Amino acid sequence: MKFIKTLPILLILAACNFPGAPVAPTPRPLPETPLGTGPSEADPGELPELPGAPAGEVGAPPVDGPIYKDLNIRPQIWFGPLDPWSWDQYFPGQGPFDYYNLFTAGAPWQTASDAVHVIRLYPVWLESDASPAEIKTVLDDIASRGMAISYEAGPLTETPLCNAATVEGFWGVPAAQAITKRIADAGGTLYSMDLEHAFDAGTYYDANCFMSPAEIAADAARTIAAVRAVFPDVKIGSIETADLDPGAVSTWLAAYADVMGEELDYFHLDINFSRVDWAARALEIERVVQSRGVEFGIIYFGNHDDASDEAWLAHTEQRFVEYEIIAGGSPDHVIFQSWHMHPQALLPETQPGTFTNLILRYLRPRTVLTLEAIDDLAYTGSLSDESGNPISGAEIEIRVEPVSGAGFFTDYTITGIVPEGTAFADAGFRVNSECDCSGPAEFVLEQVVYTESGGSGGPIPNGNFASGMDFWGIWGSGAVSIVPSSNGTGGALKVSAQPGQDVGMNSGEIPATPGAEFTIVFTAQVSPVTRDSGYFDIIFLSATTELTRMTIPIAAAGVVVTTVQTGPDGSFQANLGDLPEGEYAITAWYAGNDDFWPDAGE
Repeated sequence: MKFIKTLPILLILAACNFPGAPVAPTPRPLPETPLGTGPSEADPGELPELPGAPAGEVGAPPVDGPIYKDLNIRPQIWFGPLDPWSWDQYFPGQGPFDYYNLFTAGAPWQTASDAVHVIRLYPVWLESDASPAEIKTVLDDIASRGMAISYEAGPLTETPLCNAATVEGFWGVPAAQAITKRIADAGGTLYSMDLEHAFDAGTYYDANCFMSPAEIAADAARTIAAVRAVFPDVKIGSIETADLDPGAVSTWLAAYADVMGEELDYFHLDINFSRVDWAARALEIERVVQSRGVEFGIIYFGNHDDASDEAWLAHTEQRFVEYEIIAGGSPDHVIFQSWHMHPQALLPETQPGTFTNLILRYLRPRTVLTLEAIDDLAYTGSLSDESGNPISGAEIEIRVEPVSGAGFFTDYTITGIVPEGTAFADAGFRVNSECDCSGPAEFVLEQVVYTESGGSGGPIPNGNFASGMDFWGIWGSGAVSIVPSSNGTGGALKVSAQPGQDVGMNSGEIPATPGAEFTIVFTAQVSPVTRDSGYFDIIFLSATTELTRMTIPIAAAGVVVTTVQTGPDGSFQANLGDLPEGEYAITAWYAGNDDFWPDAGE
């Protein structure tokens, strides 16, 4: 989550809009209620007193400990819906009215709440926005459900240049003392504290604030001490992007352990999902974290510019399927959070398109899909649930994915809503540029077609390359040439680049209608040698600046050669028919439904 003492910083928003651009926080006006500031002249190791609190006392912990549900279940599910203060600050007049309804007896999310282990709360609501009665109502309901509570805040000491109004991660001791006192006064118990982007803040954001990993850990230790003065058994975790760098994560974990004499209890990865290699890098980080005995969590969320709750939730689900099924990730913690306009509806859990319904979709039984070769063209397999019970009547796609050669011509499609304020759009691609990526690329782009609902918008000037490279702006050190199209009409653009070579392309101006539903299709043949090197994109611009960039990775795609159904025993057989010469990987795919997760077999 992106909270500072002023308005929250939308780091992921910036990253998703501008792939490869530096992530920088934006200063915001302070809220009306004054918040604590960190020590400046005082000894930074000395914990300041809370106003009105007796010396050495910062709030009385509850007499009786909470009774939690089984917190040893993995994955452990965390839920962090935006509170009323956050909605009012982010999106005045747009917020949901479900937040307090979540924490009432009989609230319609019984199955989801039974599965949620930890509720993540946010600092401004806790420190100054909510009344003591509101905090007590929420904490009492959370406790009645056997859920634990966590709160996140930047743990670093503020300075004149590095503070909560300018750099995420700087919040410090006074706020931690105030928050823990309010939790304790409401009779609550803090299960865990999230060090929000401490390593990121001291490593990447602002040269004025750069610190070594050891210095970051030593500074954070003061805030941890303040929290443990009230809740001595609190777990400590870290929320970081760490530039999606496994080496940086390893460095931070080691520095924390050296300074604190203990490992972090968990590490939660906050991902820039616009990176073409996000899943592979997240998997590397998972292995680094778990190798130290630290639990690994991943925050799942949609896109900041999704036009509806349904679109945001669909992107979120797509990401947990991609990470856990396709990439093979196995997080210890799964965190559902949003700091975007969506989802606005939290309840009821039984209604598709609500945030609690997404939790139910994650809770669906997993499936096991097998695939075995009878010979080169005939395959057999089966589909069952995780307990081994067969699933009958399910559609199974058999896909052929090239291992070598030029690949198959495929449509790469992006859909969405044209943002308000758009004057025009441009389409193109980036290879090893504006993507924080470097890899080989070999592909042929045959045409690009842009359409809008109602027939407005478009066309793309010279979208089929019939006039060569006219109306296309192309730059970079990779090789680009015009070749004949595969269908005999127009031309095609052939692109070749090695790691370290970049290629970029923008179309001429595309007429675009604000608020219209759009579809853009890139028809391309991508060789399987292409790996983690770029994306096709549509960029919407105002008269003066880029508004939104939507992307789809440039990667070799398979083709569906047949679709079969499973029989009563969950088995199936498939014949591939005639295939062109080449090396292929044969895979099976089950798309899942409202009752079961998807799965892949190969």
